Amino acid sequence: MDKKNLVINLIPDYQQELIELPWNQPLDEWDSKQISFLDIRKGISKHTVRFIKGKNFAFAVKQTNPISAYFENESLIKLLQTGIHALRPVGYVFYKKNLFMKDSDPDNVLAFLITLLEEKSIPHSILFGWEFTESNRKLIYEASAELIANLHFNNIYWGDASLSNILVKFIKLKDENGRAFTELKAFLADAETVNFLKNISETQKKDDLNNFIRSIEEINNTLAGKKDTGVIEEDKKYFLKSYSEHYSLLNKTRQFEEMTGLKVKKHFYRISDHYSLESIIKQIEEHKWYLSEKASEEIELKIAACDWIKNIYEPTINEFNQFKLFDLFPKTNSLKLYVDIMAHKYYVSLEQNKDVGISFAIKSYCERYSNQEQSSITRLVDNLIKRLAKIFPQRYNF
Repeated sequence: MDKKNLVINLIPDYQQELIELPWNQPLDEWDSKQISFLDIRKGISKHTVRFIKGKNFAFAVKQTNPISAYFENESLIKLLQTGIHALRPVGYVFYKKNLFMKDSDPDNVLAFLITLLEEKSIPHSILFGWEFTESNRKLIYEASAELIANLHFNNIYWGDASLSNILVKFIKLKDENGRAFTELKAFLADAETVNFLKNISETQKKDDLNNFIRSIEEINNTLAGKKDTGVIEEDKKYFLKSYSEHYSLLNKTRQFEEMTGLKVKKHFYRISDHYSLESIIKQIEEHKWYLSEKASEEIELKIAACDWIKNIYEPTINEFNQFKLFDLFPKTNSLKLYVDIMAHKYYVSLEQNKDVGISFAIKSYCERYSNQEQSSITRLVDNLIKRLAKIFPQRYNF
């Protein structure tokens, strides 16, 4: 192979493992005796795709055309920069005989897109060939809906949204307290038709959603484990509902940040449901009323939000951490625990037809929902309440 006929654009860290591959041959002609192929089941694809094991890394190589390889590589880079889960591009390679000669044949060119192989990821099209419980299917649809909602929120039109173009993978995350947990995420695996827009239209969003819905039907018709029409219809409704909820939450989160001046990621790590967002707004509005009464003048919401974060929320969460309150509720995070306690206060107050106060709500919530022994909970909560009494103003009816 004459390397003068190669156009190579690879991330330097991976170039040594890829440079000697037979780029002058079509991918389906590569010799398995000379190349270490990985026997991995792949999803439905209109392109030839092979998985290769290098010395230190594993790669997915897709044969395509030069224009598609270049733009898909660029699109994957932009998607990752935007925070969208997508394949990690390594680069592209073109091969053409007499590349820089006048008699070079413009159609006789080989082009390859190379991405890092996502470990422990599975194509949707294979997953749906297996028998799944309803809860498992919902996890997959929710992850897919979240991916497409994130694309649309960032004014990105996919153009080829389908189960065949998605990988799913459990990824390890840490909450704001450093506790590890896993979540199922969908990764965009084909960015050939991705289009970054100034403003995505409703028609384009509907087009992506309709394409994805169509892929649900097609996968069911072509793979094993077919489901009856009623189940498929329910699956489609669940996907659309999940998309709507994710997209709405993204928009409401942006509105919240503009209204309060607070950054969700900085102060709350993340907000994953509408109720928590609405509860925070309610807490800030109540704090605004308190500050306005105290100052005998109207206090701006952004000022109230900043004061609430600094003097109420963060000190309270610090005390929760100091007293290891999260050990009583290992499956929750800071924001959710705070919101749940305030919601408990609201409902208990309704039951008793009076404002029961925050200290009562904390004690009642811990006693009702923790599995710890009553005596140990009482000692911990009593000491916690003494510390929190110094944080909450008297007018808060602590």
